Amino acid sequence: MTLPELSIKRHVLAWMLSAVLVLFGVISYDRIGMDRYPYIEFPVVSITTALKGANPDIVDASVTNIIESSVNSTPGIEHIQSTSSPGVSVIAITFNLEKKIDVAFNEVQAKVNQVLRRLPKDVDPPVVAKVETNAQPIMWLAVQGDRTQQQLNQYAINILKKRLETIDGVGEVRIGGRRDRTIRVELLPARMAAMSVTAQDINDAFNREHVQLAGGFVVGEKTESLVKLDLEFHSIDALQQMVVGYKAGAPILLRDVAEVIDGLTDNRQLARFNGETTVGLGIVKVTNTNTVAIVDKVKQKIDNELRPQLPPGMQLHIVSNDAVFILEIVNALKEHLLEGTLLAALVVWLFLQSLRSTIIISLAIPVSLMGAIAVIYFFGYTLNSLTLLGLLLLIGVVVDDAIVVLENIFRHREELDADPVSAAVNGANEVVFAVIAATLSLVSIFAPVIFMSGIIGQFFRSFAVVVTFGVLVSLFVSLTLTPMLCSRFLTVREKGHHHSRVHAAIERGFQRLDAFYRRLLGWSLLNRWKIVLFTLLTVGSSSFFFMNVGKTFAPEQDEGRFLVYLRAPLGSSIDYTDSRLKMVEAVLRAHPEIVTEFALIGLGSAGQVNQGTVVARMAPREERRISQQEILPILRKELAEIPGARVFAAPY
Repeated sequence: MTLPELSIKRHVLAWMLSAVLVLFGVISYDRIGMDRYPYIEFPVVSITTALKGANPDIVDASVTNIIESSVNSTPGIEHIQSTSSPGVSVIAITFNLEKKIDVAFNEVQAKVNQVLRRLPKDVDPPVVAKVETNAQPIMWLAVQGDRTQQQLNQYAINILKKRLETIDGVGEVRIGGRRDRTIRVELLPARMAAMSVTAQDINDAFNREHVQLAGGFVVGEKTESLVKLDLEFHSIDALQQMVVGYKAGAPILLRDVAEVIDGLTDNRQLARFNGETTVGLGIVKVTNTNTVAIVDKVKQKIDNELRPQLPPGMQLHIVSNDAVFILEIVNALKEHLLEGTLLAALVVWLFLQSLRSTIIISLAIPVSLMGAIAVIYFFGYTLNSLTLLGLLLLIGVVVDDAIVVLENIFRHREELDADPVSAAVNGANEVVFAVIAATLSLVSIFAPVIFMSGIIGQFFRSFAVVVTFGVLVSLFVSLTLTPMLCSRFLTVREKGHHHSRVHAAIERGFQRLDAFYRRLLGWSLLNRWKIVLFTLLTVGSSSFFFMNVGKTFAPEQDEGRFLVYLRAPLGSSIDYTDSRLKMVEAVLRAHPEIVTEFALIGLGSAGQVNQGTVVARMAPREERRISQQEILPILRKELAEIPGARVFAAPY
């Protein structure tokens, strides 16, 4: 018994099989993440090592070179890139794409552990981490108001950051412009020289006097007590009384040779929103989760909890939001899916001129699409530009098999067998192998893409999986659901039946098209060499157009936001970089299409103060006359005139 015959005789089974595909698709749709592009895992491992106060030459010689020489023997390395900045060494190791990132991480960790004893004593333990390509903030928030920098930092870190991290799907909250509270001891060299006190003496005093020790237990006959040896100073006044040395038998106190200030860490980061100092909070999502849903949850928490509880005079702004453009792309593709389904059904109706036949064939579209959506979920993919493009392509492909099966069953009903069941069985069985061959030919086109290597292979793998499995689902539907529906609902008009005026007009149009094609075919057969020459010219000219057409990884789109990168000369102070950054902000504010600017200095693990970034957001498209692609060249010319720094604008 063939699959079509089984489906026709067990019609409830055919219904349930298709219903299961639809059910899996509906459930999967609610659980699938949503993103702009597929997740691509680059096997990159980073090693970050901090040696506070060291200049780049010392960092390079005593940290970077030692670690780099050790990890260089790790198998599968494609290239190593290292950066030695003031106080920080960052080594990025890129492996071959076939290398498993977990294996690479363990191997690098083992190599780093082998050289820990060769590193300077004051160095912080190296941090080995897997670099995630999509671990960039999907949303930036800005906290500002009539408060000191220390108060803004404390509120952002202790209140806002902790509450945002409790949202489901938020993996990390990064702080931009962070300056933690620090007790600063600013030495006075003149007094130190007068009292013969060195910086090492003060450092030794801290190690000796400002400590906490494990005191153990004091055990009595029936009780025991935990001894707390807390020798730390817990106030500025107490710390100033710390003895750092002796002169002529008299103690030298810390206040005699230094000023103790309740202040902030060194000024190595800066954040500014619309020209005012701010503290930024970057929301990083968990891998393969729904970007749009997470952003909605963050917005809901801000509106319902965070903003109402803000202290008077403090504001919380949304600077940038990836969900806006992602939602725009996804909604546009969803509209195209609906429009494509309706247009495909309309074309089928125009040719078959039967509403029941159109419905039978059109049912293959949602069932196949839902099956493909279930595949997206079970493979761990997201709804993104590539997977939705695959679904869009399936609309025109999945109806092919159903049309072949229905047309042959219709022919049997009309010419050979009036019985609906036997005509459906015989008609479907006749074309089973033809349908399978047509489907496998499509599978043979898209399935090899799954096994492509390199970045392009990873990028298009989800697209190939969706199309391949969607075509296989359409084959299953055409051999089960379509024959069963034809055996029960397909009607054949008797000969001599008069069509409506609409159908008659459509039929006359097809007849004219058929007559025109016959004349064109006859002329082509009489002028064969002309046709061959025209074909060769067409194919030959395509190489010219291919060589001269523009090429890019992804088409330029008007996202309504862009980045401005600034790089001052190496060794520039944060104040100098900030002065150049203010010039950039002035240029941006001169354009009314730009509504917000979020400026950052010292972002990233290296925290280089000679580099800055500005996130610029434009007004909605309907509220401006110039597009993002048009304003970027104008800005590049204006930014190039800023002296003492290299500045350029680029898409987000």
